Amino acid sequence: MGAVGDSVQPVGEVRILAQTRLWPAIAIPGVAAIAIVIGALATGYVSWYAVGGVAASFSIAVARRHNTVLSDDKGLLLRAGRALSRSYAWSDIERMGWRDTGLWGSTLQVHPRGGPYDVPGPNSPIDVGKVWRPRRRYADDPMPALLQHHGIKTLVDR
Repeated sequence: MGAVGDSVQPVGEVRILAQTRLWPAIAIPGVAAIAIVIGALATGYVSWYAVGGVAASFSIAVARRHNTVLSDDKGLLLRAGRALSRSYAWSDIERMGWRDTGLWGSTLQVHPRGGPYDVPGPNSPIDVGKVWRPRRRYADDPMPALLQHHGIKTLVDR
């Protein structure tokens, strides 16, 4: 299967599960930056914590601007920047689903098969795909069909 980070070729049908949306990544910190400037002009005081938060938001947006979580016939694929890497094969996943991380986007959480003390394992999940506000909330969301087809539980199933 190759080392993590090695570029791989997709096998079979490729579906986009989520990808970073750039406009909220720029608009949300942009509005905050405008508010900081207006506040600084009105009060003569600059909140450096707010400036740091806006700078962190822009940094995360730039770092994740090309992130995409894909699936093919073998398993999960992650595109970070230009590299495409394989994360987990379908047979290695016990449960998975999206976990919202608030303002910083969403992450695909995977519980791999294995023993109860394996890390990562069924009792110890791993976040494999981080995207800034994913494009995945539309009518033809492929995630439920993929989970059912491969016999994978959602994060809330027991």
